[in-house]
Amino acid sequence: MDKIFEILHARLKTQGLYESDLHFSHAHSAFERSEWESANAQIRTALESLFDNVAKLTLDSNKTGGAARKQLQDNGLLRPREAKLVMEFMSVAGGAGSHAGVSNADESYGRMLAGIGIAYMGLALIPELIRVEDVLIGNLTAPEGASLPTDIEMFTSCPTCHLKQSLSVASITRDNKDTIYICKNGCQTIVVVSSPEESAWSGRGYRLGNYVLRNAQDLFLPIKEGVPPILIPASKAALMKSMVGSS
Repeated sequence: MDKIFEILHARLKTQGLYESDLHFSHAHSAFERSEWESANAQIRTALESLFDNVAKLTLDSNKTGGAARKQLQDNGLLRPREAKLVMEFMSVAGGAGSHAGVSNADESYGRMLAGIGIAYMGLALIPELIRVEDVLIGNLTAPEGASLPTDIEMFTSCPTCHLKQSLSVASITRDNKDTIYICKNGCQTIVVVSSPEESAWSGRGYRLGNYVLRNAQDLFLPIKEGVPPILIPASKAALMKSMVGSS
């Protein structure tokens, strides 16, 4: 069970689903303490949060609970049988098995595994994170005899600890529709892949197609052995939350 939760924890963190991850952690902890009913209830709450966020990320919807899941079905993201499965499980998870004294180890274990399976159904609906390498491949052509670098080959440094690091060793997570690279040591955000702002923002980053690369320190892109890497200079406003002077 520990390994199952460890993998789920990593997937939820990558997608920025911290609230859902917290409830799954509470469910795991309650199960380990033999608090079966509490574990059952936390699984249901975790799934509510997960599907609310799926609706927000895929449909830009603020609906929650059953309304959010219904919207996912109406828009074809959840197929009818999948939607029925989720609905039935949520009903069961919120029923007698979540009340004190009516559950047991086997029942709680079964609900836990079923809930985790449904969580992966929800995760499958979320678009994959757009990495720096994806932006390059989708918008640039390498010179003859060279190749576009992958995250493993590109490197930058952390403004806080100054560690030089490949993008592939940085932690990666989602912030709404942005992709966030966090220093290997957990210090701070070092690179962001985001959508362009509605109005031009000086020093925000470098636009490539439908994305903006926002690096806090110089970003180096090796393209050919023996040739100096391409430099994308640091953007002074890369990590700012709002434009200076904006209300």
